[in-house]
Amino acid sequence: MKGLLIKDFYIIKSVLAIMCVVFLVIGASLSYLATPWVLTVLATVMLGMMVTTTINVDRSSGWMKTAFTTPVSRKTVIGSKYMMYLLLSAAGLLFGLVFGSAATAVLGGDMRSAGLYICISVTMALLSGSVILPACFLLDDGKSILGNIFAYPLSAGIFVAFSLIMGEGAATLGVLIGIAVCIFAASWFLAGKVLAKKDIL
Repeated sequence: MKGLLIKDFYIIKSVLAIMCVVFLVIGASLSYLATPWVLTVLATVMLGMMVTTTINVDRSSGWMKTAFTTPVSRKTVIGSKYMMYLLLSAAGLLFGLVFGSAATAVLGGDMRSAGLYICISVTMALLSGSVILPACFLLDDGKSILGNIFAYPLSAGIFVAFSLIMGEGAATLGVLIGIAVCIFAASWFLAGKVLAKKDIL
């Protein structure tokens, strides 16, 4: 698993500078128009999405075919993508919190909003990842984009629906994070069981 994660890190490292520039440009606009804490959501989502790049590179380069002929099991290869997604999303959350705090201090804003946006970030990352990762394995590069298109609006819709039904209190946020964790864990488990038996090359 460690070797697979390091390999993915080198792939991501090559496009990280571009992603940082995009983040700063979009983040600056959103911070001014909305709230600086939106940077937390943006960074979490953007870094998590970079896992799709590693899956597409693995497939197009033929590396995945080679990997499946080694002692490394398909389940481990699939699991490494889920693990990398979690690591990148966590890094994005931390990165976004740092910049969100700095932007809030400079532009002015409510520091108490941080908890809400942390919850939004975690919920959207886990719910969307549950859809995006299987879609990337099962579909080709072009069609897998559909997974991204549907995953984020679906995640946002679930968050809004629960907030409207249960209110915006701490209990609602805790329930949402719990549901997101369970769905992501189920997606990881099912991917290891089902996708490992399918032709995902």
